[in-house]
Parts: sequence; structure tokens; C-alpha cells
Amino acid sequence: MAKDSEQRSYSVDEMMEQLKKGERAKTKSEDAELVTRSDGSKVMRVRRRKRRKDQPASSKSRRRRYGLVTTIGFFVLLVAAGVSLLVVLARFNSKGYREDLEKSLGKSTGAQVGVADLSVNPIKSRAESVKFVWPAGSLPRSLKLSSLEARLKGSSFVSSRLRGRELRARSGSMVLKSPEDTISPLVTKGEELLKFGSYRCSQFDLRYGSENDDSVVRLRGSDLTARPAEDGEGLRFVLSGGFVRLGDWTELKVSTGLGEWNDGAFALKSLYTKSPSSGEAVFKGVKPITADSPSVFDVQLKRFPMGELLGMEALGRLIKGYVDAPSGSLTFDPRDVDSGQLDLSFSGTEISIEGFRFLGGLASILRKEHYARPEGGDITGTLKWDRNQLSIENLKYEVRSHLMLTGKIEVKDQELSGSLRLGVPEVLMMKTLTEPRYSSFSLPQQGYCWTDLELSGSIEQPSDNFLRKLQAAPIKGGKPKPSTSEEGN
Repeated sequence: MAKDSEQRSYSVDEMMEQLKKGERAKTKSEDAELVTRSDGSKVMRVRRRKRRKDQPASSKSRRRRYGLVTTIGFFVLLVAAGVSLLVVLARFNSKGYREDLEKSLGKSTGAQVGVADLSVNPIKSRAESVKFVWPAGSLPRSLKLSSLEARLKGSSFVSSRLRGRELRARSGSMVLKSPEDTISPLVTKGEELLKFGSYRCSQFDLRYGSENDDSVVRLRGSDLTARPAEDGEGLRFVLSGGFVRLGDWTELKVSTGLGEWNDGAFALKSLYTKSPSSGEAVFKGVKPITADSPSVFDVQLKRFPMGELLGMEALGRLIKGYVDAPSGSLTFDPRDVDSGQLDLSFSGTEISIEGFRFLGGLASILRKEHYARPEGGDITGTLKWDRNQLSIENLKYEVRSHLMLTGKIEVKDQELSGSLRLGVPEVLMMKTLTEPRYSSFSLPQQGYCWTDLELSGSIEQPSDNFLRKLQAAPIKGGKPKPSTSEEGN
């Protein structure tokens, strides 16, 4: 029998290698796909297989242990932080810390300080009230703030010092009196336990001179914001809203105001106000308030009511209308609350006067009722005011072709005085070309016949010598002489 030339014997290793090749070929054929291209050629598309990496069980166990340790550590830190916070809050709300705060505030302000019901926490800190009392002889005498609250910075609980963006108070009141010595800074630079970016009071009242209605300056219901000066040894103030009253003036509505307290002086930079009738009054500091020299403020008025300028219960009852004053001055000595003086040149149109006794007498002899209350006149003059007296000097009031008044009017303790010249058009007063109807009137000058008047009486019952000076000799067929009742008025 012939021997087959292709027959051969295989070793065990060769057989294993052939089996492996078969497995690979089978796998390759399963993953491959015959694809015919658009040009007719055929190719095998092989499907990609994702690699799989088996993770050992020991790695997963280590990761679980690490997460457990982290959780436990975080919980321990949280508990420690909570305990620390409770300890810090207990320190801030203790009697000892409140006393330290009072001492710190007293050291920086020079006053005795009392803090009531202090409550400190990370959400909102509060105090029922804080009161400052300065020794006699200083410019500030007392300051009380009520219903204070603030949101503290996180650093406050680390440094044990109260820090924040703003400290707010619902209401506050301050009393200033004449200083006896150098004015001390309101706040001095130091390591105080209280420091905020601003201090705000929603309803702030201030009185200078006394705590009653006799104060030379009274401020009420204003929104006050104070900020530390850049050098840390002073304060800057911003006022908004509220009302201010200077001496016997009517109460003015505050629009805005700016001031500084620094280097032993208080400077009012500006104060913009409005009258109840919408007139404007602007005050600007020229010389600050110090203990050794008078303070001076520039005053400007725009469409300001005469009644409110002169006082509704004073001369403002007799002269009415609106005036402008482009420049004036208010001066007072801080050591004397009764030293305030106002010097103001004013002018106005459409002014009316009434209540003066001579007006009624003039209307009677001329038989023209509109003379009893002249209207639509132009007025100029200089207003001078202090705590005891108000006067209008260089007065000129004219209703063209109707009458003219010049002279001076004074009011002191509601008593009226002054000297006036009354001018009446010559066409109404001249008896002939050379003789006036009443000898108390002069010959025409500048189109008017003039007579001198002396004012007396009170604001409520003004009086003068007009009727007593009239001659009882009217022209023939002219105006009758004043009646006996008029002469006795």
C-alpha cells in the first residue's frame, strides 16, 4: 500500500496551537461582517470590543473605609465647631463682656455708657438701648439710642470684637449745650470693641441749648447716618428728612444735610430745608462750631414765605408774601445759646400788608377801602434777628401809584415799635398845587406826599400816631375830618 505524502504526525504542543488558532478564527469571524462597497468591492467590517478591567475586591474595601473615616471626621469637626460657637456666644452674652463693651465705648467717647439687654448671635444681634452721658462743660451732654440691631461679620466671633457693615437704631435723641472748654472729639481712635462701617438712626432728635422747647436749635424725626472719618478720629453725618427749627422761626422740613465732627470742632457743611409752603432755605457752614470763637453760617432763601420767616405769631401776621435772599449770615457763639444773630437782605413781589392801624385811618380819610389792606407790592429790606428781638431795617414797600412805606420796624417780646414814612400819591393828598389836605403831610416828593409815623402797641393790637397827627381841616367840599371814634382808636 502506497504511503500518503500529506500524512504526518502532530505533537501535543502542535495540537494545542492549532486549537487556539481555530478559536481565534472563530471569534474573528463572529466579530467580522462582510460589506459590499458602492464600487462593488467587498471588505470585512470588524466590530470593536470594549475592554473590561476587573477591579480587585481589596481596592473597593479600602475606598469604603476611607469614606467612613471622612464622614466620622467631618461629624467630629461639626460637633467641635458647635461647641466652640456655644462657648463664644456665652462669652458675648455674658455680663462681663457687656461691662467690657461699656468701658471701651466710654474710653473712646469720654462719656459714661450704659448698655441694656445685649443679645449677640450669628443671625442678628440686638440691644434694647445704649445711653451716653458726658460730663458738665462738654458740648455733647447726652445721647440715647433705642432698639439697636446689627448683623455681625464672622470675624467678630474670632476676635471678640463686634464688627459689621451697619449698626441701626430705631430712635435716638441727643442734647448739646454750650461748652466751657475745648470741644473734645466725639470719638477717638483706639482698640474699641465696637466697629461698624456706618451707624444709622431712623428717628433722630437733637436739641441745642436745653431739653425743652426753648432750645436755639431743634431737630426731630430725621434719618441720621454717621460714618467714621478716614483718620478714624471723627465722624461724618448725613441727614435726610425730619424737621428743624431755629429759635422762633417756623419749623422747616429737612431735605438733606451734611456735617462733620472732627479735630475739636463740629462743621455743618450744608443743610437744605423747605418751609411748609414749599419755600427753600439753605444753610452752609463758613466757620465751624468751636469753643473759642463764634460760628458763622451762610443763609440763602428761595421763594420763602414772609409769615414763616418773621414768625406766624410775630411780624409774620402783618406782612405776607414770598421773598428771596441770595445771601445772608447766621452767627452765634457756642458758649451762649442766646447769642444767635441773623442778618439777611431780602426782596419780594406780590407782598401784602395788613393789621397796621394807620392803614385803616388812611382808608377812612381817602374813602378807598383797598388802602386798608394793600396788595401786590414790592418789598426790600434787611432782616435782623436774635433771641430777643426781630427787626426789618432799610424797609421799602411800594404799591406803585398807590402808596409807599420806608423806615424800620422792630418787635421785642411781642411789643411793636419803629419809625416809618408813609407816602400817598399827590393826586389824592394835595388840596391845591401848593397845599396838602392835611398839614401832617409834606409837599410832593417823587410823586408822593409824606408823613412820619411812630409804631407802638403789640403784634395783636398794633398802634401808631397817624390819626393824632391829622389836621381836621379838609378842603371845602372834600373829604370829612376823621370821626371822634377814629381819633380815639
